[in-house]
Amino acid sequence: MYTYDSFVTDGSFTLLRPIFITFLMISITLFLIIFLPKAKQRQINGFTITILSFISLIVTVQLTYFDAIIVDEIGLSGDNINTFMCFTIIVFSLLNPIIYYGKKKLF
Repeated sequence: MYTYDSFVTDGSFTLLRPIFITFLMISITLFLIIFLPKAKQRQINGFTITILSFISLIVTVQLTYFDAIIVDEIGLSGDNINTFMCFTIIVFSLLNPIIYYGKKKLF
């Protein structure tokens, strides 16, 4: 039906999955950097954590929204993995600034 079928896997739209994986890796990396004391002092501050988390959150929610529109328009089923990755990114994006500032107040 389509001239380019690599964005469909088992009837699910998976074209945006690499972008979700990238943002998930960014969120997990930020989470790990928060717990490394030397890396935290040299490379990252609260502003960076907050901005990167906010941008990841906004872009991920927009991607999920546009993914749903595209899936509806071309008649495919949605990808559950993208949805779970979106929820995971949202959790990490909300936890990263909270943990960073919480640890900063404790020490």
